[in-house]
Amino acid sequence: MNPKFFIFGDSHSGRLLRAARGLRLDFDGGSIMAGENFHERFFTVRRGRFRMLTELGRERLDKRLAEAGLSNLLDADMPFLSTVGFNTTNFGNTFEHQGFAIESAPGKTMVSRACFGAVVAGARAGAIEFYRALRDAGKRVYAVPSPQRFDKNQMRLCRAFEAVMIARLSELGVVIVDVRAETTDARGILRPEYAYEKDRVHANDAFGEIVLRKFLAMLEE
Repeated sequence: MNPKFFIFGDSHSGRLLRAARGLRLDFDGGSIMAGENFHERFFTVRRGRFRMLTELGRERLDKRLAEAGLSNLLDADMPFLSTVGFNTTNFGNTFEHQGFAIESAPGKTMVSRACFGAVVAGARAGAIEFYRALRDAGKRVYAVPSPQRFDKNQMRLCRAFEAVMIARLSELGVVIVDVRAETTDARGILRPEYAYEKDRVHANDAFGEIVLRKFLAMLEE
């Protein structure tokens, strides 16, 4: 039997949930809200109790907790596996739509590396605070970067975003479950056999299985 773990995340975590069920793993949790709902502060912690700020968030999390026989997320005595904050394509599209770039481009405002780091931290402040709260509560926390489903011309931007996120979370003691090398082609783009066929953002259950197998191996280290 595998060590029990708790999945907490956006729509990308739905693939982890489905794969975990397929592998008959012992786990709790699942997808809570869309990724954009985790960008700004979305929770509070008071007297050791974790509370979502929106009605939708409370409803979704309470359902997951009830299924686990819990009433407080911070009472979950198990490792956490999260996709929160790593909706990479969302950041890339928003950054470009606002007219910014990390290298010289016609009609774009180029930002420095330091400025870019601050932009990422601000755009994902809620997610970073979530990971900090879990670590402050003494939890073992693992984070999963998004499937690499973006256009080739966004490669540098998306990888730069992920590098900042990985560095920020690693500083907090969050462990990164990085399967990019195992699931991308020579260009760094998600291979077709791991892509969800019905949209251009998500991966499929096979991708989720690769993530889970690597995660479980990391738990044993």
